[in-house]
Amino acid sequence: MLVFYAATCLWLVVEAGVTGVHNVALNGVATQSSNRQKAGNAIDGITGDKSCSWTEVEADPWWRVDLREKHWIGDINITNTNRKDMAGIAGAEIHIGDSDRNHGNDNPKCATVETIQLGATQTFPCNGMQGRYVNIIRPGNDKQLSLCEVGVFGQPLFVIEACE
Repeated sequence: MLVFYAATCLWLVVEAGVTGVHNVALNGVATQSSNRQKAGNAIDGITGDKSCSWTEVEADPWWRVDLREKHWIGDINITNTNRKDMAGIAGAEIHIGDSDRNHGNDNPKCATVETIQLGATQTFPCNGMQGRYVNIIRPGNDKQLSLCEVGVFGQPLFVIEACE
């Protein structure tokens, strides 16, 4: 005799409020399209030029932090390098979502970086977008992407599963 058990599950996503928002990128894992300087430098909490990430000059360079679980994202802070010869941020796009397809670059867009002055930090509001991956891609040929620090300010989303 065959017995089948069917479970009905209810998933409840509890969205965190704005209290307790902190830089969740510090516990993430960073990767990028090429490694002139390692991707993890952009999430080490150090904003100086000795700890930046840079890609090679290439087509569509990208950088990604895996937050390891889904998060509510309030703001993204990006700190540019002080070095004019290494500055590569103008025109970059910030994407947030749960897919790692195309390295996460197909996720919904939060903002486009017009420019950030050398050595400056700029804040990009993402208004509560949700996702596990935060990607920065600089579309185009012969581009380099440089990031001295990326702060992702948010909170984890808690998923509660109840099955019968």
